[in-house]
Amino acid sequence: MRVNHNIASMTALRHLTNTAEDTARNLERLSSGLRINSARDSPAELMISENMRARIGSVDQAMRNTETSISMIQTAEGALSEVSSMLINMRQLAVHAANEGANDEQMVRADQNEIENLLATLDRIASSTQFGSKVLFNGSNAAKGVTVGDGFRFVSASEKTQPAPTKEGYPIDILQVGVRARMSGTKPISIENVEKGLTFVINEGKAMMSLNTTEGPLSESLNRLLDNHYRSPDLFTREDVEKGMQQLISRSLNDKAAESGLEVEIYINRAGMLTIRHKHFGSEPSFSVTVNQPEVLTQVADEAQFSEGGRDVAGFIGGEIAIGRGQRLTGAPGTAVEGLAIEYTKELGSRIEEYINPETGELIEVREVLDDNSTLAGAETDGYVHIAQNSLIFQVGPNCEQEESFSMGSIRSNELAKGYKNESDFRSLADIDVTTQQGAADGICLIDEAINQVSQLRADLGSFQKNSLETNLRNLRVHNENLVSAESTIRDADMAAEMSDFTRNQILLASGTAMTAQANQIPRSVLQLISAQ
Repeated sequence: MRVNHNIASMTALRHLTNTAEDTARNLERLSSGLRINSARDSPAELMISENMRARIGSVDQAMRNTETSISMIQTAEGALSEVSSMLINMRQLAVHAANEGANDEQMVRADQNEIENLLATLDRIASSTQFGSKVLFNGSNAAKGVTVGDGFRFVSASEKTQPAPTKEGYPIDILQVGVRARMSGTKPISIENVEKGLTFVINEGKAMMSLNTTEGPLSESLNRLLDNHYRSPDLFTREDVEKGMQQLISRSLNDKAAESGLEVEIYINRAGMLTIRHKHFGSEPSFSVTVNQPEVLTQVADEAQFSEGGRDVAGFIGGEIAIGRGQRLTGAPGTAVEGLAIEYTKELGSRIEEYINPETGELIEVREVLDDNSTLAGAETDGYVHIAQNSLIFQVGPNCEQEESFSMGSIRSNELAKGYKNESDFRSLADIDVTTQQGAADGICLIDEAINQVSQLRADLGSFQKNSLETNLRNLRVHNENLVSAESTIRDADMAAEMSDFTRNQILLASGTAMTAQANQIPRSVLQLISAQ
């Protein structure tokens, strides 16, 4: 027997120490609920788990970000809903004011006062709609632009539009001027045309109108002119009477077109011919005309003839081909100028051309012909547009560059319907004055434009909320659930297994303690041997 070294005791103590350490780990896991509490438990799995924990925290914050963003969008939508209602009320007032025949001055003034009150309220909503301390509709949360060059007007820019890389801005090169669909007669309306009776049918999509010069008040007015001419041809000359007839017919056609919802305007051109042209520029708007007598508008009687096609503006912005529609150029997707819209407002002039029979020298027809496109377009650089990007940026994901942008333009009255062409020269919604019939008519058009702008902004907001925020939020919730599940699998303790191990280690700990005590008794046996001596 050895006295200096009790190997049995050392062995028992080693096993007891290991069991005590295992028991301590079991207690730690059972008390924390985690299988990995420190790096020594599993370095590789700890690294994976810590990355997952960081991502879970980021996903949780991204979900809160998205929920906050949705709340802001809902606040904005509530304000725009009220603005839409106000604009609808304004339109009703403008329609009422336009009824000049039945309204007196006081009624019209009352309509104007109410419109001004609504405009003041609209401006107050634009300046006071806030989310936290951020004002939403004062124009500070949108991309802004300024054009340089004759005939250019900045329309809008999106959150995807990038600021110009140079101080001059993005260069604009116009290749094609916007043109309206049109149709002109080749001979002026004559007394003979009126005596036979003229019938016009104009068709534009689902809108259609017809006019017969032998019916209604128009017929009476034309007959009075004819009677005056036949009674006093020297006083009421053929030329003057025919001019009067032309003006009466063109005015009646315009009235009928407006009543029928046709987007066309009818007038007598510089060549003295009846002319119809669409109100809107571009290749899409078109119309057809049927006339019972040839050359007044159509070349063939009683046969529908389609208008000459309009043309969309075409050109480059920032060296990139832009998308043309009407007079508006829009930056193409995937380019630095994506979402940038400008308007080129210049129109082609016209000239009078006479067509003469070379054999007889007889004048065949007189036409008003549009100037060549090169008179207004074709320069290397026609203008510039400067962009300042102030769109709202929302961090909607846990990683860098997982963000969404949205522009909220100004809804102030001086920004709505800005630049809309009208006879009263109203610069924007803020300028409308319905105290005159023309002002009321133009006011209706400007309010319609403002309603379209606000409706478009509401639609964009709704689309952004639905497709960018709410969809993202649902995805984040699923992603978070999967991450938590994966991290739990790696790090969380199996409580049943740990409890089983803990019980086993407790038994081993008790047994080890007893065996260590037994091993420590061995030296006493040596003492007994010595005592026996």
